[in-house]
Amino acid sequence: MIINPYRFSAAGGTGFLLDDYAGASAAYSLRELTTTSWNVGDVVIQARNSIGTSETFTSAEVFDGSLVAFADLGDGSATVQRWYDQSGNGNNIIQSSSPLQPLIVSGGVLLADGLKFNGTNQYFDCGFNHGTATAQSIFTVAQTSDLAANRMLLDGRDGNDDGVAFFFLGSATADFMRWSADLNGTSSGADTFTPSLSANVEYLFTGIFDTPNNTIWLDGVEEDTNTSAPATISSTTNYTIGRSAYSSGAFWQGSIQEVIIYPDDQTANQSGIDGNITTHYGI
Repeated sequence: MIINPYRFSAAGGTGFLLDDYAGASAAYSLRELTTTSWNVGDVVIQARNSIGTSETFTSAEVFDGSLVAFADLGDGSATVQRWYDQSGNGNNIIQSSSPLQPLIVSGGVLLADGLKFNGTNQYFDCGFNHGTATAQSIFTVAQTSDLAANRMLLDGRDGNDDGVAFFFLGSATADFMRWSADLNGTSSGADTFTPSLSANVEYLFTGIFDTPNNTIWLDGVEEDTNTSAPATISSTTNYTIGRSAYSSGAFWQGSIQEVIIYPDDQTANQSGIDGNITTHYGI
């Protein structure tokens, strides 16, 4: 039996991220982020196996063999069709089409790096947007297996590029993450960048937009700041995970462990939140 090692982090406070740093818009993870109940049974995912059966799982059940046993009722694989929001805001995300659902169990083995997206068509629509905002803070743990193409990790922009986004830029000469905050397209945009990334390496990406700054951190270390961010960002396009928010393109290829979205400036808490996450995942 696998004892759930992902219930909490040892990094200060209670170790439960949302108990120590409250106020998130949405929080998606396989570990428990709070001691406050967020739904009936405190389930973190709804999974689907290869014979078409769906079942919900708590964090403990993800890691104690229950999810793998469910996958083994079919061919040993399971996908995630619903990822529950632990913030208490009910921003649960669902992908009703089974081919578009990311893997969580493959070959009878729980995937160690979280939800695995195929880079072709798998993604989640979060069902909410940031509207017109003067600040947003996003923390996400992920890795990519493809350094050769552009890949969208998380997007909250509309078709004019208004909003915020994490976008991996991959090519023969570039392999870094861009954190973008734009209003009225690129004319009012403020982009920041990480150093060069490696394939199949898990990173914590932190992006905080707060006028006049737009800042990106990699594994808790500040990497770049643009001091010309717009006063506001504005978008009614829903946040998406694993794909562009306004088009079917730039799908994420790789794994995603955790996504935490705050509707405000978390600069004062950045070190603590990043510390909780990096301690927990051993980044």
